[in-house]
Amino acid sequence: VNTNPIGPPEKIHRILENCLKRRVYEKYPDYNQAMTRRLIAEFYGVDEANLILSNGAAEAINLVIIAAKPRRIVVAEPSYGEYESIVGVLNIRYEYVLMKIREERFLLDLGELRSFCEEDTLIVITNPNNPTGSYVDRGEIIDFGRECGAKILLDEAYIELCDKCPIHVGDASENIIVVRTLTKWLAIPGLRIGFIHTVDHGLLNRIDLLRQPWNINSLAECLVEELFLDKRDLLEFIEASRKYIYSERRRVRDLLKRIGLRVFESDTNILLIENPYSQMIIRELLRRGVAVRDCSSFKGLGPSYFRIGVKRRDENDLLIKYLSEEIRYR
Repeated sequence: VNTNPIGPPEKIHRILENCLKRRVYEKYPDYNQAMTRRLIAEFYGVDEANLILSNGAAEAINLVIIAAKPRRIVVAEPSYGEYESIVGVLNIRYEYVLMKIREERFLLDLGELRSFCEEDTLIVITNPNNPTGSYVDRGEIIDFGRECGAKILLDEAYIELCDKCPIHVGDASENIIVVRTLTKWLAIPGLRIGFIHTVDHGLLNRIDLLRQPWNINSLAECLVEELFLDKRDLLEFIEASRKYIYSERRRVRDLLKRIGLRVFESDTNILLIENPYSQMIIRELLRRGVAVRDCSSFKGLGPSYFRIGVKRRDENDLLIKYLSEEIRYR
């Protein structure tokens, strides 16, 4: 699971214990998400009227696609596989553009998306990208969106863990939809909290009608309503997380390159690796109890690619040891 390697903020444990003592699970959460939505909106610097909470980013993505009702979806690949899965169910045409490799980095050329700028199209950009970890300047995407007639879905699930990325969402043009999640940076995948931001209130209203009632459970609601009261503390936590990830990512990448692996540049807590023996390496690591992400299913990649997460230093060192042994035997 590619969540924050330093784990959740320590105070989360205390807050959840207090929520359990208050037996919040015996009550329904607020259907209108009023307090939770307000606090998250204040933290990210947006108008709460432009925000809807979701049960993580996965629900948010599904809701946006269903509510937007595009004739086709165009995805910058390689990317998160859920997009292609849902369009298959909804009978929406799926197209894609491939990122290019330049100097050991995957790059997205926004110019290649211009031919898809039509009103009945939804263009999807994961930023930072999963599985490559590369980041496209957010300002460039916003400028592109203002000139483009299509709707733009910005999946920013990893952005808080990216050292060069903005934290605030910021208001943009009506055709830009932002999806974010608290799961990754707070390291709480079991408590599903994400959100959708757009100034397109027609789309927001359709999403609100489509979402499951009480899609944020009472425990998650209780956590946010206390945790997000201290904005400065959370910003310091993000800064500390980014510093660790930046330093450890560079260390891990350098060590992996020394043992002969091709490791691509990344701006977040994941690293994409290429090696002709990747499938054998993946199997042997799993035999040792270590799971890495086989990237053979990603468009533009193949069986020679796999992805790792930047973890705690001791976990990273163990993975490097195992990989070094596997490479030595090939």
